[in-house]
Amino acid sequence: MDILSEEQREPRGPRWGRGLQVIGVLVAIAAAAWILARREAPPTTRSSVPAPARSRAPSPRATPGTAGTGVVEISAPDGATVSVDGRRLGSGSQRVELEPGAHDVRVEQPGHDAFLREVQVIPGRTVRLEARLESESPVLQVHADVPGAQLFVDRKFVGQAPVTVHDLLPGRHQVNASAEGYEGQSRTVDVEPGPNEVTIRFKEVRLDESLAVTHKHGLGSCRGRLVASTNGLSYESDNARDSFSLPFRKLEPLEVDYLRKNLRVKERGGRTYNFTADGADELLVFQKTVEKARNRLADGG
Repeated sequence: MDILSEEQREPRGPRWGRGLQVIGVLVAIAAAAWILARREAPPTTRSSVPAPARSRAPSPRATPGTAGTGVVEISAPDGATVSVDGRRLGSGSQRVELEPGAHDVRVEQPGHDAFLREVQVIPGRTVRLEARLESESPVLQVHADVPGAQLFVDRKFVGQAPVTVHDLLPGRHQVNASAEGYEGQSRTVDVEPGPNEVTIRFKEVRLDESLAVTHKHGLGSCRGRLVASTNGLSYESDNARDSFSLPFRKLEPLEVDYLRKNLRVKERGGRTYNFTADGADELLVFQKTVEKARNRLADGG
């Protein structure tokens, strides 16, 4: 084995020092490369800010409206009919989605004035509308079977038939009519909110008379009631043997003895009935009313 001289040997201290220097340089280069790589690469940790949600298509009945539409909410009383642009939606309060622009809202209920409004619909907005219905003013239409008949309501002349009368309050009103050649007519009319109608008939024969009487027998008497209608004359009594119902064609004209307070009813070719009442005037009025109606019926009205 070769033995080196002391001149050929290197000192041990300086040789190990140079090795450590080389290792330090390599570590520094590796650290610098790692730092640069970290700066250039995107972060791998999750962000605390949530990612934007996916957009969803609007539902068909979204609130306040789907894209490009608006909503109209109509508050209406129960039973009231709600329409928009002439299309009936239903009864009571309604909610409807509409295209932008002007729309006509109509709310109706019997006995009330119609509620009419035009609403402007804006996309994405809700319009709220309260329909307050006012009681409808009464309107009375009066007709007559004689054209040009003079008509009066509550003693005030309102025109010639047919006529429409406004400015009336709900309640009972008196209608009178007159026409040349006919007997004057009178009607009591119960006027309600909204349209009302009455027809005055001059040519129609009306007869509805009733009178409490005593039927005088040969011996004794019985109580009952005479009833006259366009069908004839009837006597209604608890005594079935005395009761009768006869058409006018089977009766002779009624006669009244005013002083004796007696009304004579005679069946043609049959029995004769004598009636009395509390007053002679009652018998006379009954007789005249019945005979007038009989004459009109015989003349064809």
